[in-house]
Amino acid sequence: MKKAKSDPKYLYLLLMGILISANAGGSDNAVAIDDKAYQIIDGNIDKNTFEGWKTYNGGGCGGCHGRGGSGGVASNLAESNVVKNDKQMFKNYVINGYPGTLMKPHRNDERVMENLDNLYSYLKARADGILGPENLIKYQLGKKE
Repeated sequence: MKKAKSDPKYLYLLLMGILISANAGGSDNAVAIDDKAYQIIDGNIDKNTFEGWKTYNGGGCGGCHGRGGSGGVASNLAESNVVKNDKQMFKNYVINGYPGTLMKPHRNDERVMENLDNLYSYLKARADGILGPENLIKYQLGKKE
């Protein structure tokens, strides 16, 4: 039985096919809804990024990487090319550690693993200069005015 061209399912599939074809090959015209790992909502950071801040501070990250990822005995994450450019590599370093450095694996740290994307969002916002290193509860966007 042939489908009528006015059938809603047919029209939906046709439209989806056109949209997929239009974006095939990584077209420069494709638009991401939001390509940031974080969002600013009414002058405040989003909930997931805030959870990342809490994970950073509660997970012991600052002990080596300093307040807000500004550097300490370990690298400055606020200026890290890995944080700025490669989320997958960042996640790999957190999960598996970084051989030859102080960075140990965190694959068995439940809090860190459950909030890995949130942790990345927080550090990405720091690397992009959106957030300062200060306490996000005391100072809006972690910046002293």
